[in-house]
Amino acid sequence: MAKFYLRSQKTSGTAALYVDVNRPSLGVKWKVNSGIKVDVAAWVKSQGSAKALAKYYSTDEGRSVQDKTALVEGIIRDFFDGRKSCSNDDKGKLEDLINSVVNLDAIKAKEEVQKRVADAAKAKQEAEKNRLRQVWEYYEYFLAGIVDGSVLHGKQERYSKSSISAWRTFGNHLGGFLGSRELTFDDIDRRTSAAFVTYLKGSGLMEATVSQQVNHFRKLCNIAAEDGYNRNAASLRVWKSHEQRDEEKRAEIVLSDSEIDALYNLKLYGHIEQCRDLWMLGYFSGQRVSDYSVLTRENFAVNEDGVPVIMLRQQKTGTEVQVPIVDERVFEICEKYSYNFPKLKRDAINRGIKAACKVLADTVPTLNNWEVTLLAGKERDKEAWFMETKKRVEAGEKLHGEESKRYKRCAEYAAEHDCTDTLYKRDYQGRVIRRRWELVGCHTSRRSLITSLHKSGLLTDREIMSVSGHATLKSYETYLKVKTTERASSIYEKIKKAKEVKIRKEA
Repeated sequence: MAKFYLRSQKTSGTAALYVDVNRPSLGVKWKVNSGIKVDVAAWVKSQGSAKALAKYYSTDEGRSVQDKTALVEGIIRDFFDGRKSCSNDDKGKLEDLINSVVNLDAIKAKEEVQKRVADAAKAKQEAEKNRLRQVWEYYEYFLAGIVDGSVLHGKQERYSKSSISAWRTFGNHLGGFLGSRELTFDDIDRRTSAAFVTYLKGSGLMEATVSQQVNHFRKLCNIAAEDGYNRNAASLRVWKSHEQRDEEKRAEIVLSDSEIDALYNLKLYGHIEQCRDLWMLGYFSGQRVSDYSVLTRENFAVNEDGVPVIMLRQQKTGTEVQVPIVDERVFEICEKYSYNFPKLKRDAINRGIKAACKVLADTVPTLNNWEVTLLAGKERDKEAWFMETKKRVEAGEKLHGEESKRYKRCAEYAAEHDCTDTLYKRDYQGRVIRRRWELVGCHTSRRSLITSLHKSGLLTDREIMSVSGHATLKSYETYLKVKTTERASSIYEKIKKAKEVKIRKEA
């Protein structure tokens, strides 16, 4: 019978029993760790007498130890059975074998714990996946990713500030549409698409805005599918972009070359002058307000071919463009401000350029021409408020504070435009009309230059796109404000000229 003993000097706690393994014929004299754990105090006490040992073996621990020591003895016998030699490595192999058997229950328990941990992790992962299959939860996850940069777009670049802003706007509409309702990607079908469009239109949004929000919903479904959270193929097909008809758009005017010249030469002062000058930089560069309002000296350079250019990376798309400077007036503006241009925001430039064009309309009558347009959602709300408040005032109600001031401003605007019942002027067909100077805004500069270059015939559309930074012909063409009669006349002149050349050659 093998002898089991403690090598530890501890007097309390737990420790492992060792066993002497002696096989003189094989040159083996090992002290092997049996892996059997015992209560030190109870074990030491049991070694005092046969009676104490018997008493120990009658306890739960004692019975377990007795079984395990017998098991270890059997393992040792089997290990050496038939062996003719042993090496030093065999001691480690014997200990591993003993521990694997003695601690089988512990190993199974450990494996069970590991399995439970793995199952819990898998369940948590699946729960997270299920959570992100909900449209709103995934939207918030996606938005957080594009804000902190952990989610990149197709070019593996961070989303621009304008793109993030557009996604936030979409989130406002999506949240309003969903309310407290939970919608998963699996739930999306044609009825969902129709309901979303109905909600947007019911919110008073213009067709262009409705189309933009529908496109964002479609993109969200596609991105979720790429991430593995959307398994509903139908959700990728139900979103139909709406091609706007002209009567569904707000008027998008362009200023003619002569109007641009007159605006540049207009004597202005202070804030309005600064707005006009920044707007003119927008015209000469053909860029968006997000780009031309932040130009600095570093954006002006001479390229490797010796051509003076405005160099920039567009904030909206990340596209790098070089705009050749062909108009000396650009340098006049730069020198006027010593390249330290005023820092003005979009709304300020919008108000300032309208004010400048209103002044210009006194000498340029075309800016006083009426254009059919549509009202934005806020404008419709403002008009509805004014008409309702007007009834209250006519009924004798007194207004106070900010409400009184707001009503007075609206009444003055209506009177200025010869409106009696409404805030905004209508034509005989009931369509909203505004003078051209009222429709000039930050983006009019970019639209005006692109249209002017196109009508000049000096550059191809692709060359103009290299200046504007447009990636597709479709998006570029939305900036071309060329009348049908102008196109017809252009086609007529080109064909006529070609015929004249042919006749001369035949003669």
